[in-house]
Amino acid sequence: MLGYSDSNKENGFLAANWSLYENQKRLGGICEAHDVTLRLFHGRGGSISRGGGPMHEALLALPPETVNGQVKFTEQGEAIAEKYANPDIAGRNLEQMLNAQIRARHRALGGGDGAVPAAWSDALGTAAGAARGAYRDLLETEGFVSYFESATPIRVIEDLNLGSRPASRSGERTVEDLRAIPWVFSWTQARCILPGWYGLGTGLETYLGDGGDIGTVREMYHEWPFFRTMLDRAAMALAKTELDIAAEYATLADERDRFFPRIEAEYDRCVDLVERITDRDRLPARQWLRAKLDRRNPYVDPLNHLQVRLLDRTDRSDREERTLRLTVKGIAAGLKSTG
Repeated sequence: MLGYSDSNKENGFLAANWSLYENQKRLGGICEAHDVTLRLFHGRGGSISRGGGPMHEALLALPPETVNGQVKFTEQGEAIAEKYANPDIAGRNLEQMLNAQIRARHRALGGGDGAVPAAWSDALGTAAGAARGAYRDLLETEGFVSYFESATPIRVIEDLNLGSRPASRSGERTVEDLRAIPWVFSWTQARCILPGWYGLGTGLETYLGDGGDIGTVREMYHEWPFFRTMLDRAAMALAKTELDIAAEYATLADERDRFFPRIEAEYDRCVDLVERITDRDRLPARQWLRAKLDRRNPYVDPLNHLQVRLLDRTDRSDREERTLRLTVKGIAAGLKSTG
């Protein structure tokens, strides 16, 4: 079974995705060498940073070495009703996944050239290493945990009666100890979805600064399903990030000036490079998603403003505590994401 959540929380979006891809290739090669049938179980779903997104695109992005007609994957509980409650939608969803698996299998059997050029692997390896370094540098900077506690509603989320497991494994306040869902949930509530993009801009910029060619990266995007799917999902996370609102949450933290400018700079770097690589002048490419974001934000944004005001109060009444919890639920419903 492949885990997408903790690998992302520990290493960042780009490094985690590249590591999972390489390890799948390695497993495929080992199983083929020893005549063992490989069936991978993908523990993915939910938010983009936890492997979520259209499943048919994920199936097309699998390494050819692992596509043998057998695959397992999880469906998150909160997504089941959305995908399968309506027979027409359920049929369409299953049709897309079957179509993707057939196409991926055809390519793996030689119906298409599935080999990844060494130049592409080298480029992504360089970018992933730099991206992980930038991500870990942020998390390991003294005071980051305090900033996270103040600039997101993590304390409120920990007290909510949600999920089947506690927010942290041992009760200690460290990023490593925190479970992936409340980690992503907290950032999503603050409209700063950095688990879905932080480090990506630095990684790509490092590759280009080391003599890499933007043309190579554009070719990777157009010709390599894995890279295209990964970059499109990062673009979705960037599009869902609202830095103006995230800046309001940041004012609640004493360490704001140490961390928010870094987050803002990385966001701008990511947007610039994703737009250059994909030849877009606005994120995301899917017009339906852009329209969806434009429709929902006027309803969700006021809840964020109210949540910030309530989080800023140290002595909240019982009524204010209930209202604060309701803002979490309302924002989650509006964003259709609990992490």
